[in-house]
Amino acid sequence: MTSRDKWHRTLVALVTIAMAAGALATAAQGDSVAAGTLSLRAEVSILYPPTPCPAGTPSLIECFARTGNAIVPGLGTVEESYAYVLENEPVGCTVQNATPIRLPPTTARLTVPGKGEIEVSTSGVDCVARVDSLKASEPFTITGGSGAYAGASGGGTVTTASYGPPRWAGVDTWTGTLVVPGLQFNLTAPTIKGAVNKRINVARGAKLARVTYTVTAQDDVDGVVPVTCSPRSGSRFAVGAKRVICSATDKSGNTSTATFTVTVKRRQ
Repeated sequence: MTSRDKWHRTLVALVTIAMAAGALATAAQGDSVAAGTLSLRAEVSILYPPTPCPAGTPSLIECFARTGNAIVPGLGTVEESYAYVLENEPVGCTVQNATPIRLPPTTARLTVPGKGEIEVSTSGVDCVARVDSLKASEPFTITGGSGAYAGASGGGTVTTASYGPPRWAGVDTWTGTLVVPGLQFNLTAPTIKGAVNKRINVARGAKLARVTYTVTAQDDVDGVVPVTCSPRSGSRFAVGAKRVICSATDKSGNTSTATFTVTVKRRQ
């Protein structure tokens, strides 16, 4: 191992430890006791503001705190966090009409509040172009977990998109397989009831009608779950036909949608 490689590993370890301090989630029971495999697809909107690098870091190194969250089917709300480190103009890396960048390997944590953590190791990218934005794709390996995800394994590919200042925002897309011994992933969406067409008659001169409706959702694991409809019940509808869209999401991130039509007609 070269001194450069040793330095990179030390840097990433220091930054990751600083980001991960206090981040362990409370262990919780899983959805079931059967073994399970999840086809993982998580598209996480992230922010990555600059953060101070460890003392002694060379000036060509930039450090960021990359965090975000998303609803992932089979898991629920997932919070991502990791130390995002860039090396500008690394030795042996050349690209045309752009600044060459190296992304060292790092460790990420995917936390499911109330259930546990999934630990992920990324391979890094040796040479990538940095223009107005930075996009990269690298393999990842799931190295373990805690709580409901103890003993987790698997892997896949993470694609990162970073759009730079002033917002320091981007998107991380994790695609692969998550395996957890003894855990049955809940992949069944709630059942929505009450999303049926409605017909309302109003007086001849009326232009609007206030319409109410009752839409509910039942989940096999979580029981009754909230339903959101747009327009919501009690809204005013103009004369004519308008579609209402309702959705319900369970604690494992599975979403159902249902639509119905409200028709408002003037009496003859």
